[in-house]
Amino acid sequence: MTGPAGEREIPADPPALRDQHGQLWSWPPVAPPSPDALGAGHGIPHDGGSVPTRCWLFFLPGAFTPVCTAELGWVDELAERLAPAGVGLRVVSCDSAAVLRKAADETGIRTPLLSDFWPHGAAARAVGAFNEATGRARRSSVLMDAVGTVRARIHAAAGDERRLQDHLDALPGEWSTGSR
Repeated sequence: MTGPAGEREIPADPPALRDQHGQLWSWPPVAPPSPDALGAGHGIPHDGGSVPTRCWLFFLPGAFTPVCTAELGWVDELAERLAPAGVGLRVVSCDSAAVLRKAADETGIRTPLLSDFWPHGAAARAVGAFNEATGRARRSSVLMDAVGTVRARIHAAAGDERRLQDHLDALPGEWSTGSR
């Protein structure tokens, strides 16, 4: 389900997100860290070779849960389909960077996996995607532009998988990927 959009989501203290290689990403994590900072072959975003001007923040409750593992099976395809429209994809979880590195290594995912481990859940809280009762992110996706304005939201109930097509359908018309 798509929720309200149009609000700006720049917290007073921006979250500190690190990718599966330990590289710090700025908030909102639309543009990747510079390739020079990443080092050869590490953390190169799967954005089709272009620098995105907006991105989906794809929150996972936990990298190794059954539903999250199923969703991770199609995130690279989604990233490839979003890239022509200048839209990146960033998978965000409260798991540590080490856990996300293991998930990336085991699945072969090229899409950036960002750790919202400490301060715990700060990015998820900043966009209303944190579940205080479980201490984990909700299964939510938040489409943000480079200045932090939320353009769309997708939520799935606990135990339900989001759909790749919902992310394409939720793009504003002017951001069309041509693959709807």
